[in-house]
Amino acid sequence: MSESQSGSTALFLKPSKPIVIILLVLFLLAGVGIRLIDLDDLPLDFATTRQLHSFIMARGIYYEMDTPATNAIPEEIRQFAITTGRSEPQIEPPIMEYLTAFIYRLIGHEDMLVARLLSILFWIAGAIPLFLLARKLTTLNGAFVALAVYLFNPFGTIASRSFQPDPLMVAAIIWALYFQFKWSEEDSLKNALLAGVFTGLALFIKASAVFFVGFPIIGLIIAKGLWKSLKNWRVWLIAGIALIPTILYYWISATVGGNSGAIFGARWVPALFSDPKWYLKWFMTAKFVVGYYPIVIALLGFFFLGEKKSRFFYVFMWLGYLLYGFMFAYHIYTHDYYHLPLIPIIALGFGVVAAQLFSLLENRPLHWFMRVLVMALFVFALGLNVMKSRGDMIGESFRHEAKYWTELGDLIGQRSKVIALTHDYGYRLNYWGFIQPELWPTRGDLTVKQLIGSTDPEFETLYKMRTEGKDYFLVTLLGELEGQPDLSEYLFANYPYQQGDGYYLFDLKHPLN
Repeated sequence: MSESQSGSTALFLKPSKPIVIILLVLFLLAGVGIRLIDLDDLPLDFATTRQLHSFIMARGIYYEMDTPATNAIPEEIRQFAITTGRSEPQIEPPIMEYLTAFIYRLIGHEDMLVARLLSILFWIAGAIPLFLLARKLTTLNGAFVALAVYLFNPFGTIASRSFQPDPLMVAAIIWALYFQFKWSEEDSLKNALLAGVFTGLALFIKASAVFFVGFPIIGLIIAKGLWKSLKNWRVWLIAGIALIPTILYYWISATVGGNSGAIFGARWVPALFSDPKWYLKWFMTAKFVVGYYPIVIALLGFFFLGEKKSRFFYVFMWLGYLLYGFMFAYHIYTHDYYHLPLIPIIALGFGVVAAQLFSLLENRPLHWFMRVLVMALFVFALGLNVMKSRGDMIGESFRHEAKYWTELGDLIGQRSKVIALTHDYGYRLNYWGFIQPELWPTRGDLTVKQLIGSTDPEFETLYKMRTEGKDYFLVTLLGELEGQPDLSEYLFANYPYQQGDGYYLFDLKHPLN
């Protein structure tokens, strides 16, 4: 660590250990606090389909447990929850789902807040290694700026409350990066074990983390000397600890578990690589997550990193992100949460650049009042992010949704056989209405099929295949119904229907003709 790094202030305060700890705790508490706004609203504000998928799995795991609370549930409802929970595709290990179900058991009932609080906890836990890693790359001031970017990014604030493996994965990625860099500084068995364990943990949580933990350590190995590193047995130890558990899990899951379709489904779409609009959509999605200027500023951070090792480490983070985007070509512009691992990369680069700005200010004979003004601007910037996050969280309430879908499920009847053009692949109807519908494809589904070269039969053949043996055709996506005129005209012309608040329910058992 350079003299300038070790001698910098902590946001213009004397950089004593108590001051640093107090500031760090204040940042972490503020990060938690902003995430507790509108906490009890239903988790339908972000990645609804992905979250409900996990809630259905967690419910099924919980209902399988032999407890007084689960035994009191009507047997038909309990078996439905267990069956649908088991039938959900498993792409990655259901770590969050099992943790949530275990806490359900401890508190004696389901509560959607459990998963939200767990995700918040894991995301905040990732802030600690981010600060420590930034401290190795830059000054104290730069580390605090990196911490602020990570904790108060508006998209990250909302996404880090979602029930999916990504908040936990991002935290594990940051811990892995920290211990990888620490191992590069001191090549000991302890550091190698820690680097291997946390790299493996990130991969085990979600295999796509390989781009964000695999490439940076390759950069460190190259910086240390490729041939020399390959002869180092601790490099192979890290690789073995990191890769073997994940490879074994996915091999067993794809073969014995029968999840090969979910694991190796449509992700690699090379047809998009030649489309200029795809690159623009990718960039616009990244911009939505982190913003234009943070991307540019973070990229400039490369030029302010002093050590060769640090530059290799950082540029290989970006290389991993780029290759990740090509691997998940469809998801990278349609699923904004696929950009969550970009946030710590942006935070580190932004912190490196901000450190230079603070160094310039420190070297100027600023009056104490001017320094207060600088910090006021810093706090103002954080406040703008907090206001944006708060506005997004309280801007729309979803508390009525549970009652709506419960009543719709009761209207249809839990024993009815339903095909549906409905929200979130039928998950809302499943979770609150206890009905598992067969799905009629949306226009988005049809687009994905075209991208991967798959097609459906003509309308009448498809309709007969999908509706055979069904009692009702439920439509809650009214815009989708209008966008599929063949379906709309056929249903209205041939079946009686009931219209309610935001839905049509067509009675397939009693056709008009």
